[in-house]
Amino acid sequence: MKSYKIFNAIALLLILVVFFSCKKSDEGGLLLNNSAPRKFAVVITPNTAMRIDPLVFSSRVALLKKGDFGEVIDRTTEEKRVGSNRNYWYKIKLSNGIQGWVFGENLNILENADSDNVESYLGKFWEKESEELKKELHGKWWSVNRFNDFTNHCLEIYNDGRYKSYLKGATKKLEGEYNFDFNKSQIIFLGETSFEGNLYFVKRGDVYTLYRESDKDEIKFKKINVNPESENEDSTLVKKSQEEEEKQEKNESETE
Repeated sequence: MKSYKIFNAIALLLILVVFFSCKKSDEGGLLLNNSAPRKFAVVITPNTAMRIDPLVFSSRVALLKKGDFGEVIDRTTEEKRVGSNRNYWYKIKLSNGIQGWVFGENLNILENADSDNVESYLGKFWEKESEELKKELHGKWWSVNRFNDFTNHCLEIYNDGRYKSYLKGATKKLEGEYNFDFNKSQIIFLGETSFEGNLYFVKRGDVYTLYRESDKDEIKFKKINVNPESENEDSTLVKKSQEEEEKQEKNESETE
């Protein structure tokens, strides 16, 4: 009889430990290994605001990157208008426990999802993003200084994942393959380059700029032709890049 009571006490203790451990884990963040279907949201636009309330002028909780995701824990009862778009606001819980509201136009909602659904979607999502970015960056790029004068480095980027890098006037070109680190917004060069390193990419309007910042120097590249093997500069493309940069600088100064 005594041993039976001890067994029951141990069993009850184990049940309580498991219960509170699961509860604590769920409060701390997302449990993607939980197979129960839930609703998830994936951010599909860059620099997306997560807000305290479902209002465009509400205080911002976080700035989300394209590809960030979280569990949907609430939704407005009616669609709201933001600019020319109408959609619901969704309350999202991120893996770090942060919660806030995001406008639906910036999200892709995965209904009845589990860990396999989310991982599968993200894999296809980044594969598509990679192919689109390769098309955008395809062309010939020259390095420029802070006065936008051309300097010594040339970079040919191909949409099949190859690149060629060389110094102005050089007969030998360094060749290799590249891929992307979307978390850092970086092009990762898998071989040697004339500028020795990887590059960040940033889009301003419809124009991309490639750059690298370090303690030693700063290198910035601008696309001069959509054909990576062209020997000529496309003045229209260069002018458009300059205009987008000036517009961005003006917007930043007005914000300050």
